[in-house]
Amino acid sequence: MIARDDIGAHGEWAEVMDVVKRAVAAVEARAGRVSLVLKADIRPGVTDGLTSKVETVERYLAD
Repeated sequence: MIARDDIGAHGEWAEVMDVVKRAVAAVEARAGRVSLVLKADIRPGVTDGLTSKVETVERYLAD
């Protein structure tokens, strides 16, 4: 499942890349050029990293 929030989209690698591929194809159908910048933070063994990052920031802000 792809999750979308204020930080971006995240999910399983194959699902995310499928969304990227379809988005590029949709733009390509209407434009002669597609520019894409993709950033990935891949850390084996880490699950739900974005949620824990947000929780950490919220904890610091609450102090």
